[in-house]
Amino acid sequence: MQMLGVQVLFGFQLQGLFQETFLLLPPSVLIVDTIALAMVIIVLGLLLAVPCQHRIVEQGEASLRIFQLSMRYANYALLPLAATISCDIYAATRLPFGAASSVVLASITFLVAVGAWYGAGIALRKHETQLRGDSPLRETKTDLHPKIEQLLTEARVILPGAQALLGFQLIVMMSKAFGDLPSSAQRIHLIALMSLVLAVVLLIAPAAIHRLAFEGRDNARLHATGSRLIALALLPMICAIACDVWVALFRLQGGQSAADLGALATACFLLGAWYVLPLIVRARVRYRAGQT
Repeated sequence: MQMLGVQVLFGFQLQGLFQETFLLLPPSVLIVDTIALAMVIIVLGLLLAVPCQHRIVEQGEASLRIFQLSMRYANYALLPLAATISCDIYAATRLPFGAASSVVLASITFLVAVGAWYGAGIALRKHETQLRGDSPLRETKTDLHPKIEQLLTEARVILPGAQALLGFQLIVMMSKAFGDLPSSAQRIHLIALMSLVLAVVLLIAPAAIHRLAFEGRDNARLHATGSRLIALALLPMICAIACDVWVALFRLQGGQSAADLGALATACFLLGAWYVLPLIVRARVRYRAGQT
């Protein structure tokens, strides 16, 4: 649920920069829009870090560690998600309703979101803690069938948002404002578009292989191949997101230096969260296993 919404928000922010009213926005909206862009990248990084660790570290095993990690990262992602939505509400309502109304609406949105996502959960947790006993979760070996189901589910979780973002990228290219960009910015957007196309193709591939090669049957080769394809698909996705951030910051800040810095920071953050950290954790897990 979070994943699709976040990528749609990211696409909205990208497309919004190419609307006719963009040039009429005051500087405060541009600053808020930049903050929203940073927040949505943080949410994307946190949410997709879980399937990366599931594929790279756990090799598809439904371990207690990955279950706890997924809950922790999903909880962490809610706060920047609330900030993103609030910033977008402010940016969207600033011109038609004025500064005061847009601030009030954005503040209410943030408080309601935080209250519903954190406040209600914390209150109920205090009550449930008194009732529940030991956790029923135990470390067990995951069978092949649930491994393949989880593999295809992870691909389905990432895919709709990637396709929605691809649609926003295509719409941007049809706008008049896109034609006014310098050729360098147009080429970077084209790189983002084709990178995302490659990511979508790779994410669809496990389901296609499951049907064509194995006729829907469980097979260890399908699981190994699918895991590699999902992990590989996030590389062009990082390229696409970083290039989109470059174009967005070029429009927001009106200069190449901020765009270069933002795209580089985005690529480093996503590479670290999706590849570097899982590889470090996997090395530590294997080192500890070798000692025991």
